[in-house]
Amino acid sequence: MNPLTMEANFFLETLTAVNQKTTPPQLDPHLTKLLERIVVGIEKYLDRNPSYVLPLDTSGATGGEGVAFVQPKELHTIKRTFSCSACTNRIVGTTIAKAVAHLSENHPNPNPNGQAVHQQQQQQTRQEKKRAQVKARQDMVVQLPKKAKAMIVGEITNVFKDKYPVADKLKVIPEYDIIEHDLSKLLAPAFPNQQLRVYKFGSRITGIGTRSSDLDVFVDIGNTFHTFEHRASNATISKLRAMRKFFCGSDDWRIINVIEQARVPIIKTCHLPTGIECDICLNSLGFCNTNLLKYIFESQPLGKYRTYAALEQTPRHNLLCSFLTAQYMCIYVKNWLERCKLTEQISTYSITLMVIYFLQLQNLLPPISILQVDQSISQLVGPWIVNFTQKSPSEMGLQQMEVTVPVVKGFLKAFYSYFATFDYEHFLVCPYFGRADTEIQNFETSLPNRYTAYVSSNPDWSLQLRKPMVVQDPIQLNHNVTKAVTRYGLQTFVDYCQQTASLLEEPSANWRQRNT
Repeated sequence: MNPLTMEANFFLETLTAVNQKTTPPQLDPHLTKLLERIVVGIEKYLDRNPSYVLPLDTSGATGGEGVAFVQPKELHTIKRTFSCSACTNRIVGTTIAKAVAHLSENHPNPNPNGQAVHQQQQQQTRQEKKRAQVKARQDMVVQLPKKAKAMIVGEITNVFKDKYPVADKLKVIPEYDIIEHDLSKLLAPAFPNQQLRVYKFGSRITGIGTRSSDLDVFVDIGNTFHTFEHRASNATISKLRAMRKFFCGSDDWRIINVIEQARVPIIKTCHLPTGIECDICLNSLGFCNTNLLKYIFESQPLGKYRTYAALEQTPRHNLLCSFLTAQYMCIYVKNWLERCKLTEQISTYSITLMVIYFLQLQNLLPPISILQVDQSISQLVGPWIVNFTQKSPSEMGLQQMEVTVPVVKGFLKAFYSYFATFDYEHFLVCPYFGRADTEIQNFETSLPNRYTAYVSSNPDWSLQLRKPMVVQDPIQLNHNVTKAVTRYGLQTFVDYCQQTASLLEEPSANWRQRNT
């Protein structure tokens, strides 16, 4: 039975009941408009040339063709019951007349049975309750986890001393060559007629990783490096599934998970001979982002390079590996992010872009757009430029300074203070332009033609600006890397930043002693 059949039957019942009354019929402006809309709606429905459905011929004259209908008499077995949500869903009758009388009498006797109904439930709708919950969350300050607080109030030199040598060593280790060799050997039979290349990227390669970090791997099958897919195509998913079979049949690899529904589908696996977990994908942009971060970390213009081993033999306020200030800050905030348990919403790459943006505002790093201006030949992945000019700091007019431990600590304090007071509703973090107060409103009009052309052809894949937090990828310009951050997650991040900035103002000490 068509649902309109039952709705039409209810309407006709009411219309018949009104016409049977001895009082003359009445019209008002609202009823007139509704009746007109009904007539127009019927005309539109009929103008669509609906197909005419014949009832099933049970006699067999037409060979049993047709549709079995619900008999008209069955419609009378369905009765309506009207309830009033303003009266806590109180039942107010089974006829239109009783429902109309209830409204016209302004909800008389909303609780006739004397049931216990909380006043708040009577007055608040679901939306009001939700707004109240959001307001309560905004007013509530989430306290820093103990592990994060211990790191912040401890000696900052110890953080760098523990983390930097490991992170720097992990950029190039023999195990990566073994993984690359084993991976190529494993997958070559799966794609015998296509060229296969392996590219390593991620936090391990940029120099901010830890021993527990995954190794990110892009596998180029059939020269797809320059192919861009905002969402993985069926062909890409098919390749991923073909790869999965070979991983499952190997003694050197253990499948952890296969995530096909992600923006960039991956196979999470462990290379058993080295014990290193790998995230394997078929998208080259992660590798391109890593190249950009490596350039920034290795040419950041703050002093001259010194080996970290010298730090142990110098006073705590002497020089650090000065030109690596961006790398040091990223190592610190990555560790802070993990201790704050915020990594489910804010990725290492996202917080790294926020550090880069902050240093751009200090005139210590160049806008990414400047690095892409003087390209004689632009290398593209889809519409996105992935190469950049590697200029010296002096050529770009950037500040240079010697950085001591107190200076790095000052940068960190300023970083957390900045993002604790950042206006996320009206502004975005934009390393591409690298300028302060980049407004979300009309931001897309300032982006280059390659963005405009791509979005005009793919309107559903524009930069997601209607999110609580917007951090734009400086290469894939239509990607908000923090689109997964919820309002509550953002509020928690802001609370943690504010508390961290305050704690960094105080002298380093044992945090347990300070609380006694």
